[in-house]
Amino acid sequence: MKVEVVYATAEGSHSEELELPEGTTVQAAVAASRFASTPVAATAIFGKVVSADRMLEEGDRIELLRELLIDPKDARRKRAEMP
Repeated sequence: MKVEVVYATAEGSHSEELELPEGTTVQAAVAASRFASTPVAATAIFGKVVSADRMLEEGDRIELLRELLIDPKDARRKRAEMP
């Protein structure tokens, strides 16, 4: 089955398509990708956070989520304070 692993940075997004056997988990797919050593806060499939032991399906897009750089509440406060 074909799946895609995606990692986004401030500079842009990077992706890799993988051909994996049926029954592969999210964790195994990430380990098989070039992003295996990339630190991630969580993983998602099409925007929904999933556990590492979730079985993949044909065409899944695994998204590697980074830690937040700034708390969204703080960012909103700073924008509101601007004239």
